[in-house]
Amino acid sequence: MVKKLKLFVLMAGRYDIAKGAKIHFRLDQEKNLYIASCDQKDFGIVKYLKDGNKKELQMLGTDFDGVILRTDFNQYLAEVTVKREGKAA
Repeated sequence: MVKKLKLFVLMAGRYDIAKGAKIHFRLDQEKNLYIASCDQKDFGIVKYLKDGNKKELQMLGTDFDGVILRTDFNQYLAEVTVKREGKAA
């Protein structure tokens, strides 16, 4: 079963990232934050989970990828979906 998590990324500015763009996440263990990058350029941090919970996020590990669903320039947010294989938690 494939479970999808939806994350909201707080962008550091008004980045023009197209819907469907691949986003890479990595955990900064010193700051305990997931850093989002596109085309190897950091652009934001995970602000909160829309669909899913912290345990499911941790199960993804320290490096994983997702896809942009939409961006909101006014709120500096990007909605990203991440697929997780296995049992739904």
